[in-house]
Amino acid sequence: MVKVTDVPADSAVHAMRAQADYWDAYEIACPDDLPTALQAYLTFTARTPAWIAKLMAVRNAAVRLVGLKDVGALEHVPPASAAGTLGPGDRVGIFTIRSVRDEEVVLEIIDSHLDVVVSIYRHGDSPARLTTSTLVFYHNAVGRLYMLPVAPMHRIVVRSIMGNVAAAR
Repeated sequence: MVKVTDVPADSAVHAMRAQADYWDAYEIACPDDLPTALQAYLTFTARTPAWIAKLMAVRNAAVRLVGLKDVGALEHVPPASAAGTLGPGDRVGIFTIRSVRDEEVVLEIIDSHLDVVVSIYRHGDSPARLTTSTLVFYHNAVGRLYMLPVAPMHRIVVRSIMGNVAAAR
C-alpha cells in the first residue's frame, strides 16, 4: 500500500524542500531483498507499467516541439545487480545520479525550465520502508506552465510504480 508522507528528516533533500516550488513524498514497505535505495529504484523503475512508458513517449515527442529536453525512457535502467557499479554522474533511466549511499539515492533532471530532484530513501527500521520524494524547482514561466498538467500525472505515476513493487511482494 502506498501512503502519502513527508520527506524523511534524515534525507539529503529534506532541507531543499523549503525552496521547492513543488514537492511530494510517498512511502511503501520495502522488500527485504532490496538492501539499498539504488537497488530499490532500479527494481521498481524496471517494472514501469506499459501505459506509463507510452505516456513518457508522448511527453518526449510533445516537449521536443517546444524545445525542451527529451529525457528518454523511465524504464531503461541497468539491472538492480549493477547498483554497486553506479555513482554520481551515471544515467539511470530519465535521471542522472546526484549522490548515492546505501540508504539513499538522489537523482536529478536539470533543464532550462525546471530542475527535478528525486530521493529514494530506504529507512533502516524493521520492517523497512521506502520513501520516494520529488522536489521541483521552476526556473521560469515555462516551468510553472509545464507542471500544471504534469503534477497530477506525476502523483499517479509514482503511486502506480511504487504500488507495483508493493503488490509484487
